[in-house]
Amino acid sequence: MYQLNSLEDTIVAIATPMGQGGIGIVRLSGKNTLGICDRLFVSKNKKKPSEFKSFTVHYGWIVKKDFEIIDEALLTLMRAPKSYTTEDVAEISCHGGMVVLQAIVQLIVDLGARLAEPGEFTKRAFLNGRIDLTQAEAVLDIIQAKTDRFLRLSLNQLKGELSIELEGIREHLMRIYVQMEAIVNFPEDDLDASNRMKLTEEIQSAKNRVDRLLASGEQGRIFKDGIRIVICGKPNVGKSSLLNVLLKTPRAIVTDIAGTTRDTIEEILQIKGIPFQLIDTAGILEPRDLVEEEAIRRSHLYINSADLILFVVDGSDEITSEDELLIKNISGKNVLVVLNKCDLEQKIVPEEIRQRLGDNKIIKVSALKKISIENLEDAIVENVAQGRPIDTQTTLISNVRHVQALKDCSAALARAEGMTHDGLSFEFVSEEIKLAVNFLDNLTGRNIDRDLLEKIFSEFCIGK
Repeated sequence: MYQLNSLEDTIVAIATPMGQGGIGIVRLSGKNTLGICDRLFVSKNKKKPSEFKSFTVHYGWIVKKDFEIIDEALLTLMRAPKSYTTEDVAEISCHGGMVVLQAIVQLIVDLGARLAEPGEFTKRAFLNGRIDLTQAEAVLDIIQAKTDRFLRLSLNQLKGELSIELEGIREHLMRIYVQMEAIVNFPEDDLDASNRMKLTEEIQSAKNRVDRLLASGEQGRIFKDGIRIVICGKPNVGKSSLLNVLLKTPRAIVTDIAGTTRDTIEEILQIKGIPFQLIDTAGILEPRDLVEEEAIRRSHLYINSADLILFVVDGSDEITSEDELLIKNISGKNVLVVLNKCDLEQKIVPEEIRQRLGDNKIIKVSALKKISIENLEDAIVENVAQGRPIDTQTTLISNVRHVQALKDCSAALARAEGMTHDGLSFEFVSEEIKLAVNFLDNLTGRNIDRDLLEKIFSEFCIGK
């Protein structure tokens, strides 16, 4: 297990975002927390923080050595081991200006603490055994959650649901490993075909559990990172109007002048709990200047990297050469056709689109009149889900590191299963089982190298 040399230090950081606010929080953790608080906090009842009971809040003042008041504050004390880091922890709630917060932090540093590294409070919670690495990563996911659904998934992971499932798989594999090692070490015991078959089935059962978690990875990724949707179409078909109606705010300028949008517009929206990055591309096909030339280049880049393309067509106009050119560019991609201006007399029938783009779904809407927008939202979610029910109540994985570790674990179990089928000695099979367990241990943090641990926690904000 990786150990941190500076666990003996008392650390301090501002735990609230930079900038002005009604309240700011300074957090301390470490063995000298109480001693430092005794020297800087004067409570109204004259009690010292070292005399406070755990999980109590006290009103008073933050003072310098000469009793010059820096700010009035509330001090919350959480004694070891029942705290976030399992160490003595204190949180000072004061006014939220950066000058006062930095003055308090500097005072605490002068009294012997050091500035915390990014994510060091959570790192200490992990290193001190209060949480495993998947739970630590869930803390960052909670902070960065873009939707209510992903927040719930992250909270479930923080509560240990993924940890429990991984521990169950690990125990399953360890039972198999122990049985195989016993057979290897006591070869005089007969191993009949039925026993070998039972162990093969046990390996298959464990692999199925790993694969079920892996299968949830795509939905987990969707909830975490969102889906990139690119709106494309020729000028004046209503792309910007569609962007505005989906966002439910007038984000893009809408006029009757073709080519009003000369650059891409990017916004985040949420549809039924799923985050989407919505990109409105310029409809310009023949550039008139360098700006429009760059807009076209960006549009092509976004189209090529899109998870889903909303191809907007003006249903009140006939298919033009501009439409044909765009159809050629998006052919073979994941496309949802939006036949706009359905409130006007239609000159395009869906079959004309299908003849050119294949069997892509077509939704008739009016962005201007807000007709059938909900049907479009349903079609977008259905496209993302690919017919599978989206369930946030089950254990889902969303972390790329978790996915890779589970893939490696599954591959090791597949090799082990193949070896048992081929009748190889359990000495070789047990090595693959041990390797599979090692991949799980990398995932939960039982076995992890220093560089990877530093990389994971470097993504955290300071103060968490």
